[in-house]
Amino acid sequence: MRAVLALAGLLSFGGALLAQPGSRIDALVAAVRPALPFPAAVADGATPATGGADQKWFVVWPSDPGDTSIVVKANPLHPDTQKAGATAEGPIQAAIIRAERKAQAAYERAVDEMKRTGKINAELSGISLEDEGIAGERIDAELELTIDLEPGARSFEVISSQTPAVAAGTTGMTWLVTIPANSYRETSGPDTREHFRAAEARLFFGALPRPSVSRRDDRPRFSVTVAQTTDSFTIMLRGNEQLLQGLLSTVDWSGVARANP
Repeated sequence: MRAVLALAGLLSFGGALLAQPGSRIDALVAAVRPALPFPAAVADGATPATGGADQKWFVVWPSDPGDTSIVVKANPLHPDTQKAGATAEGPIQAAIIRAERKAQAAYERAVDEMKRTGKINAELSGISLEDEGIAGERIDAELELTIDLEPGARSFEVISSQTPAVAAGTTGMTWLVTIPANSYRETSGPDTREHFRAAEARLFFGALPRPSVSRRDDRPRFSVTVAQTTDSFTIMLRGNEQLLQGLLSTVDWSGVARANP
């Protein structure tokens, strides 16, 4: 009888262990996987493991210890992806040419200044990805969605023409802050070009008071203030707006809320 009772106790203890929640990143993967019915990526994360052009999207799932990001990428071989790239190519090249001309003019002014004064006061810069213009920023945003798990809940600032919206959370989250995809332009400063901001959502978990939103000045800048608590964490979604909205409307986040850090 003692042996039977001991075995029953052991089984009960084992069942309790099995019932314990898993890690938070594992719970996040389990929560979003049904809403992302796409093939996994190859080892380098560049293409879907299934190969070919049939699937429009594929997913880079966490694979290394400490990895807390999930990335949904557009298949570079899919016709829609190639069409989007071809459409954006013209405006991107035009933006790069403008940036090259600007850089060349700055270089020539610096040479003239060097000849006159023997020194250069201006700082010269080369061409970067930022010089692809709004078309480059837009296509980068539309061809990818990142899902990041972050410890804590932090305040942040955002450059956007649209005010961040705060809503009470559902299915496990406490608060939801969303910013739709939009274009914006600084009214002053060295860069007054039009820029594109990807759609973004921040899901806050834990015993948090309602985040507050304030506009910093007359520029397209907002501050979102979030109180930090010991039990809080954040899931941040950013990129393709259709995929983002699909996750927000279908995923049950309660398993993530219950999971261990």
